[in-house]
Amino acid sequence: MIAKHFPERLKTARKMTGYSLQDLSDMLKNQLNKQALQRLETGEAKPDSATLSSLAKVLQVPPEYFFREYTVELKELSFRKLKKLPVREQEKIKASTVEYLERYLELEDILGLESRLPFKPKSFKIKNREDVEKAATEIRMTWCLGDDPLPNILEMLEENHIKVILLKADNSFSGMSTILNDRIAVIVLNNSEGIPIVRRRFSALHELAHLYMDLSPFTEKDAEKFCDAFACALLLPAKKIKIALGGFRSVLLLKELAIIAGQYGISLAAIAYRALALEIISATYHKYFMISYNRDRIREREFEVYSGREHSDRFLQLLIRAVAEEVISTAKAAALYNQKLGDFRDTIDNAFR
Repeated sequence: MIAKHFPERLKTARKMTGYSLQDLSDMLKNQLNKQALQRLETGEAKPDSATLSSLAKVLQVPPEYFFREYTVELKELSFRKLKKLPVREQEKIKASTVEYLERYLELEDILGLESRLPFKPKSFKIKNREDVEKAATEIRMTWCLGDDPLPNILEMLEENHIKVILLKADNSFSGMSTILNDRIAVIVLNNSEGIPIVRRRFSALHELAHLYMDLSPFTEKDAEKFCDAFACALLLPAKKIKIALGGFRSVLLLKELAIIAGQYGISLAAIAYRALALEIISATYHKYFMISYNRDRIREREFEVYSGREHSDRFLQLLIRAVAEEVISTAKAAALYNQKLGDFRDTIDNAFR
């Protein structure tokens, strides 16, 4: 029996891949033409078992996916920054976000874990740049981060009740954030190979700023600048950059900035921006530095200095706990992890890779 929500599930799975109806037909080797697929998506027709298997294989979802009940509605998601992307790319990002959240929230529900917000959304009032500095300091204090470098920002966010979703998208997209159902904080980041890890770290904290700070009095342009300033301040505390660079500087050398970048996982441009904000360098020198930075294409070479790794294993850890405690079967865990049963067994059996 085909579930009543199969049509919408099929449409969502297609959007996750970025396929048009014709693209999907082509991938199916014309087993179903565009019109037949459209009838499936509108509910006018139902698939047989062979068609269901083919669709699951091409769309890279387990067959069980088509039978899941919806727990997250697309209409509940309100993201900034998507309007600049092509419509198909917008739909792909939204659909992938919803699909991952559904699996994550189902697992938490099975384990009796309740999602809660790490702070009241947009609760930190911002009037000026000094308030942004205070907001970053408040997060470091509340989350007991001290002044040390942040070795794994994604894990830090997950440990503080923020769901982090990594997906592959066009390189023009860095990230976005939202609050779902008034209780679930979500940050979505582009995990494509063309996105350097340092940029992903910065984007994650930029999106945290949007969740935490009240920027309603400002224009979108100014709000984005404040979020950048927050990310810089959280990555590189004022005390630490002042120790590294000393007092007022007339010149900064690339090597000393590269050392800081390697320690704190921050770009050279962001360090220079931070130095300007703290009046370590003048606006005139900052302008000169950025001209040289862009002219010499330093951005293309600088990311090699940071060797850190960004990842979060919370979802997998919860799955393994559920299997170990026999709360769910290994087959169910594999379905939640979007893997074939054999592949999932390999995942959990190989502890050191």
